[in-house]
This record gives sequence, structure tokens and C-alpha cells, in this order.
Amino acid sequence: MNRKKIAFLVLVNVIIFHGCILAQIKEADKIVPLSDYTHSFVSIDSPSIALINAKIIDGIGSPVKELQTVLIENGKIINIGASIKINIPNDYHTIDLSGKTLIPGIIGTHNHMRLPQRAMLHTSPKLYLASGVTTIQTCGTGNPLEELAIAKSIQNGLQPGPEIVNSGPYFTGPNGKSNFIRFIDERKVRDTIRYWAEQGVKWFKVYRNIRPQDLKVIIDEAHKNNAKVTGHLCATTYQEAAELGIDAIEHGFIHSYDHAEGKELDLCSGSRDFRSSLTIDNNEVRHVQQILIKNNVALCSTLSIFEVQARGEADERDIEVMSPFHQEAYNLRRKRKQEQGKDWYFKEDWLLKSMKYDRQFYNHGGLLVAGLDPGLHNMPGYGDQKNYELFIEAGFKSEEAIQVMTNNGAKLLEKMNVGSIEIGKIANLVVLDGDLEKEPKVIRMVNTVFKQGIGYDPMKLIEAVKGNVGSLNDDLMTYLGQKEPSNIPELFAKNLISKPRRHEFGCVFSKNGREIFFAVDSEGKSEIHFSQLKDGVWSLPKALLIDSIYSYNDPMLSPDEQRLYFISDQPLDRMESRKDMDIWYIERIDERWSSPINADKKINSEKNEYYISFSENGEMYFSSNIDSNKGEEHNFDIYSSKRVKGKFEIPIKLDENINTNAYEADVFIAPDESYIIFCAIREGGYGQGDLYISFNDNNGNWSPSKNMGKTINTENHELCPFVTKDGKYLFFTSNKDIYWVSTELIEEYKANAW
Repeated sequence: MNRKKIAFLVLVNVIIFHGCILAQIKEADKIVPLSDYTHSFVSIDSPSIALINAKIIDGIGSPVKELQTVLIENGKIINIGASIKINIPNDYHTIDLSGKTLIPGIIGTHNHMRLPQRAMLHTSPKLYLASGVTTIQTCGTGNPLEELAIAKSIQNGLQPGPEIVNSGPYFTGPNGKSNFIRFIDERKVRDTIRYWAEQGVKWFKVYRNIRPQDLKVIIDEAHKNNAKVTGHLCATTYQEAAELGIDAIEHGFIHSYDHAEGKELDLCSGSRDFRSSLTIDNNEVRHVQQILIKNNVALCSTLSIFEVQARGEADERDIEVMSPFHQEAYNLRRKRKQEQGKDWYFKEDWLLKSMKYDRQFYNHGGLLVAGLDPGLHNMPGYGDQKNYELFIEAGFKSEEAIQVMTNNGAKLLEKMNVGSIEIGKIANLVVLDGDLEKEPKVIRMVNTVFKQGIGYDPMKLIEAVKGNVGSLNDDLMTYLGQKEPSNIPELFAKNLISKPRRHEFGCVFSKNGREIFFAVDSEGKSEIHFSQLKDGVWSLPKALLIDSIYSYNDPMLSPDEQRLYFISDQPLDRMESRKDMDIWYIERIDERWSSPINADKKINSEKNEYYISFSENGEMYFSSNIDSNKGEEHNFDIYSSKRVKGKFEIPIKLDENINTNAYEADVFIAPDESYIIFCAIREGGYGQGDLYISFNDNNGNWSPSKNMGKTINTENHELCPFVTKDGKYLFFTSNKDIYWVSTELIEEYKANAW
């Protein structure tokens, strides 16, 4: 081939490469407004930013540069150079990074959103971003729909987190795990790959029992659908997988059964003694690595999960973010390791050999990438940072380790617009407090994380997940994935439901914890908003009942949840003038709600009815000022009305242990009618209105109502009590926000009720 033809082909490839970069950058140019919730984690939001005097490790392996300036315009890097040479326009937001290190956003290529036994749907996106991880590949999942929905939510600015490159379900051999897709029917496997590729999945992962003949089909179908394949291998060797065209292999040395004595063809078999006996720099290992390199197979290093298995000690910061469930599991595991000593299942030598294996693969020109494979006490994001420290321990230079963790990952994921600090790239950057080249632990000292040029505060992100990673709510995303409250009331869903400069009150959750309805004050007129959980993502709260004239307030679901009751001052005929508050409801019709319907005339009077609650048998409890004298309209009492043959009977006022000649309203009745919580204004109270509680003796008698004390009540107004159907949480409104608390305190009140 002559030189002119070679030059022409090079030019064509350069044009295509830069065209791909420009296309990706153009897509990123679409500025997506952040939700109030996402913006609450932002510390820097300016279209024009100058980062000056930084020490830069650029991600492409260049030598470290001192005293550099990076200019960011609308989320992209537009200039880089020595600070003394860069002219900064006057309208730029300038940040002095003297004494700090600037690196590209970390790209994790084995970054699940699940721990064994529990998912981390609410917490992991925040913890990844807080740790400087701006892009992740989830590397297999048990629920692709959830993770696709979360990726879209982050992309649309509804919640903070890294860009997610989605994976499909795991594939395994005919005798593999039952919760994976077993390779029994080739047509089904191909159909499954096509289906998930159409949904937006870019990667498929094969697992231990996958055979070479199975893998060949999966690779073929994935590549036809513009997707890639990676593997945690055993039945298929690394050499076999490489020659079949796999794109990446996970975990490096530890699962290279090419070297296992007694390995049988097409079976996950053979001795694991090679992990201890094999030397990394022998010809056999080098030969397999060269085959991977020749076939352009990337190797994903997961040193941090090996480190926690081998050494077994969690950092204080790991324990701080773990849920109690995982803290207990860690303590038990640590105890077992101490007891077993040298007999512990994962050897320190395996970790050290894995380090050498990764280093050797990199030195020979292989595409080494990194991910943490979260599990045990290897927490999202924190494990990615630990990978850096382990790479340095393995002998990598700072610029090499950062290249593996950033730009190499971008190459594998075909994200050519991120992964390095270069002109034209998206400004996914991490500011570290200190000199990373001199001290590896500086990787943990994250000052600011820039994603598409917007700076996020890592401390706020971490604070939002403390003690909640892998909790039941985090796993199921019930109650918006929030950490369970203690016996001290806590603000509920800060900046998401309970927002500053807004009055929220009267929330109710569905039985399964997957729907919330709550009231919002809008310029003196109330509205009912709602949000629901679908595929691991809560919808952005929006108005369900709203009017330019009338108010809607105090939502409460009927026992069968087919009706949503509320109060409103809208008249029966909208042509009439505004009237008193009545009880209304709307009915579910498939996925919609009906128009408002006025409740029974036996319930509503010519005066005001407030706040509805139901026992499990359908009896309605509410408050009304129907018996108040003129001039004393603030005197409300609590009533109950039985439901007979679908209709409510004439309400009966509760006895003097509940009602006085003052204000009693906002009643919650336990489903079994064993206790009642309500708001009252009485002498000796703590504030403008307090919550009181009374218990039923099973004979229909109520105990004298008692103030719920200063644990619940403040100098402000406490109202709108609601206990969730699972009996775990008490919600109420205080100081114009929604709070929740463990219901364990109700048992304490019960012990002293009579």
C-alpha cells in the first residue's frame, strides 16, 4: 500500500473519530434543568468556570502538570494551560485550586447497584457521585427495568448520580443459577438479547457456567444489536472467550481457569490451587494475556473486592454509610475471620497476585479498566477510590492508575466525550484536597465533583445516604428509599417532599409504601400532590387535585385504597359561592382518578369537616365544628361513623376522654381501633397545637388522652398524624414540614395509658 493511500485512510479514520466525539458532545450540549431535589446537592452552578492553579492528572497517561488552569463553558472544557498563560474573562466564576489535584471523573466498569441480598437503588447513585465516579457500567443486573429507569431519571436531572451505561440480565449455562437466564433454548436467548437491546441495554454479562458454544451465540446476537459482552468465567476459559470475540473479562487472575488443574471441557471445574501455586510472570500466563490483547479483550480489575475479602477490615467511613443490616453482617464476618485465621477462604497472596497480573497485562499493552464490584463492606464509590490505592500498591504510577480508572473505561464503553481532561471533552472532573501524586489516600478527599460542568457537594450526597446503604427501604425503594427514622422525629425526604420555603402537610402512603399523597400550601390555597414508585424510581411529585379558586387538603386512602378522601371548600355546584369544608373523594378508574365526589350528607354539615381516617372495617373518623357555638367556630370535636351496606351512618361524637370544649381535630385511628392520635389545643400544651394519644380497652372505652410529649410536640403546631399500614412509622406535620418517627414510642405510651 503506497503512502498516499495510507495517509488517506488515516485522514478518514481521524475524521470519523472526531465526528463521533462531536456527535457525543452535541448530544451532551442539551442542557437538562435539574429538579429542586437534584439542585439541593449542587455547590457550583455557573455557565462559565475557571479552575486555576490546579495540579492535573489528565487521564491519558501524560506526566502530571502543575499550576494549570481549566476553562469550562456550558459544561465543556474549552481551554487548558499554564495558569500564567491563560486569560480568564471577567464573567467567569473563578476557583483557586492551589494545593489541590484535578482528575477526570472516574469511570467504573464493574459497578453494580446491588449488594448481595439487598439493592442500593436510592443510595448508590449518590455515593458513586460523591466519590468522584461520574460514569458507571452496571455489569449485570437482576432487574434491568429498575436500572434503566434510574439511568433515565438521572439523565433527566430528577436525581443526582453518575451516567449509567445499562446492563441486561445475567446469562449462565444450563445448570447455572436459577435466577439467571439459563442457556437452554437458543431462540429464547437471542430473543432476550434483542428485547433488552431495544430497551437501551448496552452490555450483557455471562456467568460461571456459560459454555463456549453458549457464549458464541450470545456474542453473535449482542454484536448484531450493537451491544457488548463481558464475563465472569469458569466453564469457558479466557483463551476460548477471547477467540470467540468477547469484549471484556471480569476479575482478572482470580477466575482464569485456563490454569486450573483438572479443568474439564465445557464445565466449571478444576482445582483453584493455581491461585496459590502459579507465578504471574510465567510463559503460560503471559500466553493467555497476549491472546486477550491480540483479540482486543479488555480486562476489568476489581482489586477492592479482593482486598476486603483478603484483609477483612472496613474503614470507618464504610461502616458509617452501611445500614444496620450490613453493619451486623460485617461484624459477624470479621469475627469469623479472626476465628479462622490462616484457614480464611480468601488468601492475601491471591490479592497480591491479582495486583501483579493486572500490572503485567497493562505493561504489555492490554486495555485494563477498573470497577469495584460492590459487596461485603466494599461500598459504592469508596471501593473505586480504594482501587486507586491498590493500583499504587501494585506499582502503577499516579498517571497510569488514573488512566486505567478513567480514559480506559471511556474507551471500553465508547464514551469518547468523557474520561480525560482535554479540550472539547465534557467537564466531568474531580477536585481533590491535596497532592494525589504524593499521597494515595488523597483520592478519598473529594472537594467537588463536576458532572457536565455542574459542581456537586460530596458531603451533602454522603449525608443523604448515611446508615442507609442496603437497607430494606433502599432495596425496595418504599418510602422513597429513605433511611428509617429513630425514636426521634426526622424530616421526611428533605428537598424532595419536605421543601424549604413551602408548607407541606397531611401525607398518606399506600399499604405497599409505593404511593404517597400529601397536601401543599400554594399562596394560601392548598393542593394535593402525589408521587408513585415504578421500576425503582419515584415519579416527580405533581398536583393531583388543584384549582385556581378552591382548596384540596387532608388526603386519606380508604381501606381498600380504591378511593382517596380529602376535604375541600368547593361547592356542590361550581356556580355557587365558596362554602365550608366538606369531605369529598375521588375513585380509581384503571390508571386514572374520577372527578371529585361529595361524601354522604350524613357526614357533611353546613359547618366544617376536617381530616379523615378509617379503621380496617371501614368506619370513618373525622372532626367537625358542627356543635360549636357562634363565635367559637374553632372548637372542633372528633366523630365516628360506621359504614353499613356501603353507606355511612349518622356520626357519633367520641366521649369526654377524647373531646373537650376546645379544639380536637386531625384524627388518626389505628386500623384495629386500638388507639387514636389527634391534634388538640389544651392548657399545658407545648405549642400552638399538640398531638395527643388515647387507647381503647377493647370494650369501647377510651383511656384519658395524653399529650405525646416534647419528643413529638414543639412550640409550633403539630398536626396531621398518620401511621403507615405496616405499623412501622408515624408521620405528622410540624413547622410546615412533614416528619416521621418510629412507632416504637406508641408502645411506650400504651404502657402508661391507664
